[in-house]
Amino acid sequence: MYSKIAINNVKMSFRDYAIYFLTLTLAVCIFYSFNSIESQNAILELNKNATFMLTLNKLIAGTSIFVSFVLGGLIIYANKFLIKKRKKELGIYMTLGMSKGKISIILLFETFLIGTVSLVAGILLGIIGSQGLSILVANILSVDMDKYKFVISSSAVIKSILYFGIIFLLVMIFNQFTISKYKLIDMLNAAKKNEEVKLKNAFVSVLLFMLSMVLLTIAYTRILKTGLNADNTELLVTITIGFIGTLLFFFSLSNFFVHIVQKSKRIYLKDINIFIIRQINNKINTNFLSMTLICLMLFVTITLLFAAFDLKGTIDRNSAGNRDYDASAFLIVDNKNENTMVNDIEEYLNAINFKFSTNEKHAFYSEYKLNITIEDLLSKYLSMQEQIHLEQNYLGGKISAITISDYNSIIKLNGYDPIELKKNEVLVVSNYSRVNSALPDYMKNENIINIENKAYTIKNQAPIEENIKVTGGNEFFYLVIPDNFSGDLQLEFTSFNVIYDDNNYENSEEKFSNLFNNLFEDKYRDINPALVIGSTKNQIQDKDNGFAALIVFLGLFLGLIFIISSAAIMALQQLSDASDSLERYKSLKKIGVTEKLINKAILRQSLIYFLLPLGLAVIHSIVGISAVNNIFTFHYQSIIVSSSLLLIIYGAYFYATYAGVKNIINNSN
Repeated sequence: MYSKIAINNVKMSFRDYAIYFLTLTLAVCIFYSFNSIESQNAILELNKNATFMLTLNKLIAGTSIFVSFVLGGLIIYANKFLIKKRKKELGIYMTLGMSKGKISIILLFETFLIGTVSLVAGILLGIIGSQGLSILVANILSVDMDKYKFVISSSAVIKSILYFGIIFLLVMIFNQFTISKYKLIDMLNAAKKNEEVKLKNAFVSVLLFMLSMVLLTIAYTRILKTGLNADNTELLVTITIGFIGTLLFFFSLSNFFVHIVQKSKRIYLKDINIFIIRQINNKINTNFLSMTLICLMLFVTITLLFAAFDLKGTIDRNSAGNRDYDASAFLIVDNKNENTMVNDIEEYLNAINFKFSTNEKHAFYSEYKLNITIEDLLSKYLSMQEQIHLEQNYLGGKISAITISDYNSIIKLNGYDPIELKKNEVLVVSNYSRVNSALPDYMKNENIINIENKAYTIKNQAPIEENIKVTGGNEFFYLVIPDNFSGDLQLEFTSFNVIYDDNNYENSEEKFSNLFNNLFEDKYRDINPALVIGSTKNQIQDKDNGFAALIVFLGLFLGLIFIISSAAIMALQQLSDASDSLERYKSLKKIGVTEKLINKAILRQSLIYFLLPLGLAVIHSIVGISAVNNIFTFHYQSIIVSSSLLLIIYGAYFYATYAGVKNIINNSN
């Protein structure tokens, strides 16, 4: 009997359950899709990269646990609103003689039914959605899609059932606890209770609103000045100021908003704007804390999505100058250790019996350190933020240099003509944006570099953006000096670059990959205790793509969950408030307000309620993204894709909320 009542309740209340069911289904779909990624062909192609697979599995597992807590809290929160909406219905059950225990059994069946249907629907959608995610992963990791296969991950299915099964079990326990606390009189009169207005004094609300603006301005100024380069304490202070400013903004906004609109009688007295404004005032004032959290979640979501979609392009753009050679290696020179047998990489390769083939063009060269730092060179041309950034990197470190003959031997591999350099000239080779932004002013005003009290003219008018080796680092800065340079040079590395012949590319790639893997595993420790490091272009690319994939997974996974959570909470609050406000809308109908005007009022309320946290979150995001523009260079493609994703999901919830509220109001007797 109880199961039949539960089924009938779900059928009759399907429109009320629609957003709840949609949220559960999307949550399961996303959860399955990201947990199935390790079974996708794009990832299976990378199984040989054990480090990447281990990191990926740990990331997915850790993020899934965090997401399960977020979704668990969301589902319990949503369930609380649904029970609140049904207080009167449950009170009628008790009036008819049904005990709280039997009501709990009915709710248990309802929760089980909704959970089962949403779990099945979510997994089916996830199986389809995960194939699209596989294509995205293949694009990021540059994996051949010819080997694509339709895959169903049994482990992801089991994990989804297990995690969401635990969540629904907690919801059932929560329902039992909630019902046991309700009194019959509270249930029957639930619809007659008004929201408790937290702030009534107009002067205080205006004062707090102005204070929130001051705090947000301070937070914005601090983060724009230091970016993410501030120490942990400063960053925590900035975040705290921003949080308090956001909280006070929503706490004071409703009364401040009413106070401002009342000044314009033309707007305030038009149609039923008085009713709309009072409704919005009550909603914001009552739900200011949840709106603050939603705003912050949307801020994190926007930033995560922008970063996730732009990271791959950023890595490709930043590494464009690092891929002129197929492989590179360098030996760290150690003149202080008497046990070092070899301090030259060419001698080292001979010692381990490694030979270059005739179709492998290569060049050996040496890298030095000069007695000059970037700080010595450019400090007065760098902005404060650039100096803070460089101080945490290598502002005080000595500048690297190579001789012109070595540089010419390197560029000759790519078919470039040699460059002539006079004894008082140097070349600047750099793609380091923080340095390059200051170099034009330096070269315009001085055009020389003083090294050990000797002036050297900068031969090139703009930095050459060409790295001298294959490297995982995305930014570099060094000088090319004359062969007869008379200053103090400290030998740091001896290195080589190689370019494969296209006809023997695969064999050469395997040969050098094996060499560098053996170096990494220290298999030649008996020959030389000095450290030798090497990478092929493909190894660096795989590493960069793997890192990009990890960030994209994290950004998309958390971003989608946060969007759904934020929009679902907004929707459920609106639907709950609509049920509580039925008597007010009935009063409007009685005094002759048309259904068209009521629908317009519902649309305006829903739109304002959804746009307020989103609007402030967008402003937070613009400031936050500007503060990290040294890490990411956001382009219109990433902005369009991430904005579209946000607007589609958030807009869908807005429309579903508007339709649901309109249905509740128009169908009420």
